[in-house]
Amino acid sequence: MELETVIAVLAIALALAFDFVNGFHDTANACATVIYTKALKPSVAIVMSGILNFMGALLVGTAVAQVITKIIPAASVTLPIVVAVLIAAVVWNLITWWYGIPVSSSHCLIGSLFGAGITAAVANGADWRSGVEWHELQKVILALLISPLVGFAAGYITTWVTLRITKEKEREVDAKKAPEQHAVMRWLHIFSSASVSFSHGSNDGQKTMGLITLILATHFASYGYHSNQVPGWVMGSAALAIALGTIIGGWRVIRTVGTKISREKLSHSQGFGASMSTAVIILIASHIGAPISTTHTLSSAVAGGTIPVHGKDKLNPKTMKLILLAWVLTLPVAATLASVTYMILRTIWHA
Repeated sequence: MELETVIAVLAIALALAFDFVNGFHDTANACATVIYTKALKPSVAIVMSGILNFMGALLVGTAVAQVITKIIPAASVTLPIVVAVLIAAVVWNLITWWYGIPVSSSHCLIGSLFGAGITAAVANGADWRSGVEWHELQKVILALLISPLVGFAAGYITTWVTLRITKEKEREVDAKKAPEQHAVMRWLHIFSSASVSFSHGSNDGQKTMGLITLILATHFASYGYHSNQVPGWVMGSAALAIALGTIIGGWRVIRTVGTKISREKLSHSQGFGASMSTAVIILIASHIGAPISTTHTLSSAVAGGTIPVHGKDKLNPKTMKLILLAWVLTLPVAATLASVTYMILRTIWHA
């Protein structure tokens, strides 16, 4: 087997590793609220999330994967570019996971694609603007920027409506005096958490599918692979990788989302409002092919849902600033990592 083929196979393995890391980094998206409200035991919540991530990645389609394959012009895609993208995305995901910062794997990936694509164009003597498909990139960045704002508003509205229906704030409900109301909200919260897991798989699982499809179209085109179609085995392996990563769990990020965004304990109403609004937003994005951030959408929805329950003064400004900083920095940091990694790989490749 020639060296480039070995590297291509390793790149596919690295893409699945990114998917796995994405899974345990983003476990908090679905599990944090149900764990910290005690709606479900941690082990049950995490296994449920893993199974539904798997189902979401398999059943919703490949619209997001197709967008990922179009950000860098097909004629410009090379193995060093794809490998640089994957290394940068995995490294930044691991760093932020270690510090418990809920950053977006989508931001990591899009930033890395931008950095590697632009750097490759310049290194090969082309106009830097030819390194990415700007029309596709603009649509993706717009979706990434808008989704947290929509999540904040939707989390606020859904939680407010839920509180109106239940007649009183969840934190004031005595489960012994109102067992039926408490039970209904608990199960609605569990359902919304399950919906987030399914929607997360439907969006984030496809990102890896798009990367593997790029590798196959770049190096294995003679076997009939091309960028316009995601093979069934790619869908299955990506779905399994993100599910396994989810089941492993990401306790550092779970702790941040569950306990540090709000200064008050999460309620079932707030958890339902944040999770349900996030699930709907992500499923719509998956259907139209927008690779958005489940992490930032949910974190924003939790923040939005805190206001009608506890008031805006109960938002934790320190954690909110940390999340906002990570949101702003991830794109340029990932782009820089991918750019440097590409130049190192290019030097080795031509040595």
